[in-house]
Amino acid sequence: MFARCSRGTPKCFSPNAPCQPQSSLLRPCPRFNSSLPERTRKLPNARTSSPSSKLLTDWLLNRWFLLGIASGFLLNEYLKRRRDDSFVTYTLTAKEPVSSTASIFHFHLHPKQHSQNYELYKEAWRRAIWNVQFKQPQLQIVRAYTPLPPVDVDEKTGPGQEKETEAGDLRFLIRHDPHGEVSSWLHRLPLKTEIEMRGPYLEYEIGEDVRQVVFFAGGTGIAPALQVAHALFGGDTSAPRKDRKLHILWANRMRQDCLGGVSDEPPAESLPPKSTWSGFFSAPKPKPPPPPPSTEKGPIVRELDVLKQRYPGQVTVEYFVNAEDTWIDEDAVFRALSRFDDKDFSSANTPTSREQRQILISGPPGFIAHLAGPKEWRNGREEQGAVSRLVAHALAKNPHHVKVWKI
Repeated sequence: MFARCSRGTPKCFSPNAPCQPQSSLLRPCPRFNSSLPERTRKLPNARTSSPSSKLLTDWLLNRWFLLGIASGFLLNEYLKRRRDDSFVTYTLTAKEPVSSTASIFHFHLHPKQHSQNYELYKEAWRRAIWNVQFKQPQLQIVRAYTPLPPVDVDEKTGPGQEKETEAGDLRFLIRHDPHGEVSSWLHRLPLKTEIEMRGPYLEYEIGEDVRQVVFFAGGTGIAPALQVAHALFGGDTSAPRKDRKLHILWANRMRQDCLGGVSDEPPAESLPPKSTWSGFFSAPKPKPPPPPPSTEKGPIVRELDVLKQRYPGQVTVEYFVNAEDTWIDEDAVFRALSRFDDKDFSSANTPTSREQRQILISGPPGFIAHLAGPKEWRNGREEQGAVSRLVAHALAKNPHHVKVWKI
């Protein structure tokens, strides 16, 4: 909800004592009758200014001058933040269905606002995971959504053929939640509707030291994973970064959300050895055969395929579908950790930093809690909480010096 803040409150405001009338705060000023000009008037018994008092006056003036400069800088920064935090009008130009419950929304920014917002978004794309807030005007509430990276490849012509995109335009993968006030409102909007957004708001920064990332994505959590890919590789094919790798594990409830997605083969000998006693107590559950690959591919799957073609061997993807009884279990997590290549860091003379290899998790709260334990609320703020569950168990069996972060 938006709250209004009152301004111009008198300084004498106190909840326990009423304000005095302003006239009572004024002090009587003596009146002087003199034929001298205003500049030459002197108070009775006034002393002639000495050199020391002049130096003190100059020192005070210099201090006030510096204080004015500092205040002007702080005011400028405040106004800049106010501008960045203000709402900007976008126009809904297209809705691209992904499944029966999700669509990609395309929003166009007014040309007069391109110069102001383009630089902000350009910096956000370079730094990694960020979101913007949508305002629902009837209920006066806001919700954060993560933009998809800009499409710079024409899917009809294939990789390498660039496609022009408007600077500042945004795309979002949004699922229709029947109980969500903002998502339901967005899915009901007709084309050419104007809506207000504000941002960008940085969620998680990918530093220059990051080399390998394993990303667990649940449903629309694939949007932050694509942002990480854009930040890791920079979207520049002319200067590829061969020392960086990204492995994405994408879980969905239905196949239609990832239609046509085919998982990459796991590394050889990627599973931990099983105990010889395990077979006496439980039999392994047989995995269902994978469905025949579909000739049709969903829009997000096509974008992932473009990344894999553009960065062969550096971007790999696994698909999991609940309706097909494929899940991200402990073995899947262990296989994902085995993709961390220790050879990339073996030649370094200094110990490997945790920032270089990272495990990122994005999705619904239940998905995050299942993999690495839930986030926790402390002192009115949402914090990471301890790393537990499947990720902690896999790290115990296959130790790596990694950083784990829940988006």
